[in-house]
Amino acid sequence: MAINVFFELKAPPEVRAAKAALARAAALGLGRKARKPVNLVLTGGPGIKALNRRFLGKDRLTDVIAFNFPPSRVPGADWGEVYICLPVAARQARAMGHSLLTELLVLAAHGALHLAGMDDATPAKRRAMNLKTASILKKL
Repeated sequence: MAINVFFELKAPPEVRAAKAALARAAALGLGRKARKPVNLVLTGGPGIKALNRRFLGKDRLTDVIAFNFPPSRVPGADWGEVYICLPVAARQARAMGHSLLTELLVLAAHGALHLAGMDDATPAKRRAMNLKTASILKKL
C-alpha cells in the first residue's frame, strides 16, 4: 500500500522532511485494512473548514478529517484521504507542550484509524482510539 503525502500550503522544512514518518504513521494506523493507495494531505484553515462544511455540515476548523472512498474497479484507485490542518495542529502542539511533528504524527495515525473503521464518537471509543494511536507512535 502506498501512502502519498501532499502539501497544500507552505510547511516548515522539518515537516516537509518528515514525509516518510508521516506516511509510516498512517500506514501503521491502517494496518492490513488497506491494500490501495491513501493520500495524506496537509492543508490550511480555509481548506479544512470548507471540507468540514461541505461534507460534515460543520462550519468550523478541525484538526483532521478522513474520507473513505467507495470501492472502485479501477486498478490502483485511491482507497481514502486524510486531511490534516497544519495551523490547528500547530496550536494543539503548543497547547500539549510537544513538537509540531509529534502532533502531525498523532493526527496522521488518528486519521488512518478512522479510515480503518475506528470511531471516536463516544468517550469509550475515543479512549480506545487514543490507546491505539499511542501504540502506533511507540512503534515509530
